[in-house]
Amino acid sequence: MDITAITLYIVDDHPLFRRGVRYYLDTVPGIVVSGEAESGEKALASLAAHPVDVVLLDVHMPGLDGVETLTRLMANAPHTRVLMLTSFGGWERVQAALEAGAAGYVLKDAGPEELTAAIRAVAAGGSYLDARATAALLQRTRAPDPGQSPDIQGTETLSEREREVLAHVCRGLGNREIAEALVVSEKTVKTHVANILGKLGAKNRTQAALIAMRRQLVPDP
Repeated sequence: MDITAITLYIVDDHPLFRRGVRYYLDTVPGIVVSGEAESGEKALASLAAHPVDVVLLDVHMPGLDGVETLTRLMANAPHTRVLMLTSFGGWERVQAALEAGAAGYVLKDAGPEELTAAIRAVAAGGSYLDARATAALLQRTRAPDPGQSPDIQGTETLSEREREVLAHVCRGLGNREIAEALVVSEKTVKTHVANILGKLGAKNRTQAALIAMRRQLVPDP
């Protein structure tokens, strides 16, 4: 096996969906599907013994749902990148997953190329926000916090460079890609991202991207 390959685990309670995704990903160079599970409980047990780079995790599952599975996984393996799988709708659970540490989400009816791009993006340290799902999610969360206007929620302190970095974060780029785009060091980008998260009150870069789009700091996808 190529030691540089992205190792991946699929968690979904629908066997036909899992097998279809695995059948496709087994043909994609650079991605190795190391296992699959139909429940959060089985996934957590397997991943505790055999960690992977990326987990494809269904939001809606009976028993231990996707958000609770994600929360437990992040507690035990915080560096694992998790890409949530969702049908169109159920935005409360999607938002909860992002707040719990998911690197992004993709719709279950996404094309094979989009799924591959999403996996590669989160594996590289970036994020992936499905454009259709994000537009619907933003529609629900566009209103500012009560008693505050969008331009006074901590965003006025972002420097011009931080806004540039934030725009690239919203495009799903990882630190190395942002560094190349801005012709700066990766260490500098990491510092900017850390400052952005602090100023926006975001727990992770995916949540920062949603906050940025909700407050219209960057164009909607």
